[in-house]
Amino acid sequence: MDADEIETYSEGYDDGYSEEHHNIEEEVGASLNENGHLTQDELASVVKWKLDNQPGRRDRYIKMMRSTPEEFVQQVTGAALLPEDPKIRLQTLSSIPGIGDATATVVLAFYDPTTYAVGDRYMIDVLFGEDRGFRRSDYNDLLEELRDRNPGDFDLRTIEKAYYRRYQEQNDIV
Repeated sequence: MDADEIETYSEGYDDGYSEEHHNIEEEVGASLNENGHLTQDELASVVKWKLDNQPGRRDRYIKMMRSTPEEFVQQVTGAALLPEDPKIRLQTLSSIPGIGDATATVVLAFYDPTTYAVGDRYMIDVLFGEDRGFRRSDYNDLLEELRDRNPGDFDLRTIEKAYYRRYQEQNDIV
């Protein structure tokens, strides 16, 4: 996609983005940047954002996450920001019960949208043409592919939004 298409598709993504999801993204990003960690409530919001259309799975994963002490969630989410390697960051976040690799990418994308993007089965299909689930080992390749597809000075989250929105339109998921 060229720069105009990135802008158009990412704006289309934002136009269809609920106010609730927008608020979660802003609040979680701000909390990570200001406090250096997330609370259980903030992490539950991330799970809700990621799995909003899958209520059974969403509620089960939130319950699993809440089964751990609040301090554990805060310390692990804080520790995940220490290493530079995105794969180690995912591994650290995924050590929290109920937080899988795809949900961990949401935390990173909200924390630093210039460097990180949401990774899931749809992005694997869009970027690599493979109809399969997202794996932790995919993340560095996904980020590199998004950087390679950046036609300008867009942050990776914007590039990811554009490709995801185009994927939705092309596959009648809208």
